[in-house]
Amino acid sequence: MTPPPIPLNRWCTARRLATLLTLAFTASMALAAQAPAVAPTAAAKGKQRPNIVFILLDDAGFSDFGAYGSEISTPNIDRIATSGVRFTNFHTASTCESSRAMLHSGVDHHRAGAGTLTAVMADNQKGRPGYEGFLSDSAHSLGRLMKDGGYATYFTGKWNLGLGLERSPGARGWDRSLSLEQTGADNYEARVYAPLNLEAVWWEDGQRAQLPKDFFSNRHYVDKMIRFIEDGKPGGKPFFGIVAFQAVHSPLQAPDVDINKYKARYEAGWAVIRSQRYQRQVEMGLMPAGLKLPKAMLGRDWASLSEPEQRLYAKKMAVFAGMLDNADQHIGRLRDYLQRSGQLDNTVFIVMSDNGADAYELNKLNLPFRLWYQANFALGIDDLGRPGSYVHYGQDWAEVSNTPFPLFKGTSGEGGMRVPFIVSFPGRIPGGGVAREFAYVTDFLPTVLDIAGIPLPGDEYQGKRLHRPTGRSMLPMLEGKEAVVHPPTDTIGFEGTGAEALYKGDYKIARNATFGDGHWHLYNLRLDPLESTDLVARQPEIFKALRAEYDVYLKNNGVVLPHEGYDPLRQLLKNNWPVLVRQMAAVLAGAVALVGALLIGAIYGIRFWRRRTRLHRPA
Repeated sequence: MTPPPIPLNRWCTARRLATLLTLAFTASMALAAQAPAVAPTAAAKGKQRPNIVFILLDDAGFSDFGAYGSEISTPNIDRIATSGVRFTNFHTASTCESSRAMLHSGVDHHRAGAGTLTAVMADNQKGRPGYEGFLSDSAHSLGRLMKDGGYATYFTGKWNLGLGLERSPGARGWDRSLSLEQTGADNYEARVYAPLNLEAVWWEDGQRAQLPKDFFSNRHYVDKMIRFIEDGKPGGKPFFGIVAFQAVHSPLQAPDVDINKYKARYEAGWAVIRSQRYQRQVEMGLMPAGLKLPKAMLGRDWASLSEPEQRLYAKKMAVFAGMLDNADQHIGRLRDYLQRSGQLDNTVFIVMSDNGADAYELNKLNLPFRLWYQANFALGIDDLGRPGSYVHYGQDWAEVSNTPFPLFKGTSGEGGMRVPFIVSFPGRIPGGGVAREFAYVTDFLPTVLDIAGIPLPGDEYQGKRLHRPTGRSMLPMLEGKEAVVHPPTDTIGFEGTGAEALYKGDYKIARNATFGDGHWHLYNLRLDPLESTDLVARQPEIFKALRAEYDVYLKNNGVVLPHEGYDPLRQLLKNNWPVLVRQMAAVLAGAVALVGALLIGAIYGIRFWRRRTRLHRPA
C-alpha cells in the first residue's frame, strides 16, 4: 500500500528541521574541536568543583610545623592539619628542582628535565637528555592540565623550572603568575643570594616583574595570589593556586617582630630542642616511642661551642623560626580572605615541603664563597634576618628540623626525602587523621587531577607524545576506599646529586656519596624508620633483588650517574666560577689595585731608605 503523500507544509517543516539539525551538528563539531583537551569526568559534572590551594614551603624539615611537633608557631598550617590528614611517610626528591619537576609533571625528574640540581650538575651529565634544567617539553604540565580541565590557574613564588619568559609558568598553562625563576633570592629585594646567577629575575603575566619598594617575599606572594583569585571571580571558574614560598630557603630573613618571638627560645641548644620535638611527635601519635635519634657526622655538642658561638647559632635558629612563623601568618591571611569571600568551605588545601632541611652554610663553604658573602652581605649577629643580611642555620639545626630522621637535603636519607604533607578536603576527607602509608611526590599530580574531577592523561596530549604520569592518586586512600597508595609490588627509585635510593613495600636501599660512606645499605623502614640497622648481610636476597630493580629504574628513566669522584660541593664551585669571578670583579679589581699600590709604595720606600742610607753614610 502506497503511503499518503506528505503535505507541503509538513514537508517544508521536515526539510527545515533537517537543515537545523545539520547546522547544529556542524556547530557542535566545531565547538568540540575548540574544547579543552581534558574534559571533567562524569562524576565532576553537575556539581560544584572545589578550589584547590597548594602551599609549598622550601627546605622545611619533617618536624618544623607545629602539627609535626615543632615549637615554632604555625597555627594556620596546624588548622589545616586538624581539618585534614597528616602524612608521616610522604617522600620527595632530595633537592628542590627535582621535586618541583615531579610535582608539575607526575613523572620521574629525569624524564621531566631536572635530572639533578643544575648548580651541581656533573660534567658527564651536561647536555644529556633529562638534564635540560627546565620542565621538559616531553612532560605534561599540571598547570596546562588544570586549565584545560576548566580551572583558573594561578602561580606565585619560586618556580625553579626554567629560565626566561619562554620557560616561565605562563608558557606552561598558568593563567596568572608571579614567579622567581631561580632556585632562590633575597627576600627583601631583587638580589641574588649566592654566586650562582648574575641577577634575580621575577616574571609577572608575561613581563619582567618590578618588585615594590616594601617587598618581602612571604607577603608579596600571598598579596598576588589574593589579587589573582579576586580578579578571576567574575569568570565563575573554580581555581587552582600554588603559593611557592621562598621560606625557609636561605637567606633566612624575617621582620624583627617575628624573630624576637624566639629570641631566647633556642639558647638551650639543638639537642634539647630535638628531644622536645620528638617527644611531642610521640604524644601526637606521629612517631613510635623509644627511638634512638641518630647523630650525623660532623655534628657538634652544644656545650663544645663558645658562648659567642652559642649566641650566634641561637639567633640563627630564631631567624629560621621567625621566617616560618611569618609565612604561616600570610597563609592565615589567605584563608581569611577565602573565608570573607565565601570560598573557604569549598577549598582544598595541600601543604608540604619540597625536600628535607638544608645543612649547608654557603657563606662557610670555601674561601671564594666566604669572600663573596663578606663582600656582599651583613653577617654580624645584630643584623641577622634583616635587609642586607645573609644567614643559614647550619647542619645541627637542620638535624633538628628533620627530627627524628637522619641526614639532610641532597642525600637519600629519610631526613632528605621524607617531608610533612597535609591534605584538607572539606566534606570529603574526615579531619584529624594520620596517613602512615608510603606516598611519593609523583603522586601529587594524579591526586590533584582526581580532586578536580579531571582524567589522568595518557601518552598523547593535543596530538603530541608526552610522558604518561606514573604516580597514583592518594584520594582513594584518603577517603577510605583503599588501604594504601602503592601496593607492595610498586618500586619507586630516586637518583640525584650523588644520592640514590629505591623503595619497595617496607624496604629501602640507599647509597650516599655526601654525608655517607658511598656503600649501599638495606633498611626495613616499617621496623626501622631511622635507618639505624643495615640488613644487607642478613637479607642478601632481598638486597640483590632490589639492586636489580634499581638498575631497571636507571635504564627506564635515562639516568646518567655522576662521574667517578663526583662531589657536589666541589662541583658547585667548578660550575659557577664564571659567575663568581664576574660578581667579584669589583672586589678583585680593588684587591689588585691595593696590592699594586702596596708594591709601588714598597718600591719607593726601599729606594727612599737606600737614598737616606747613602746620605748618612760616613765619608
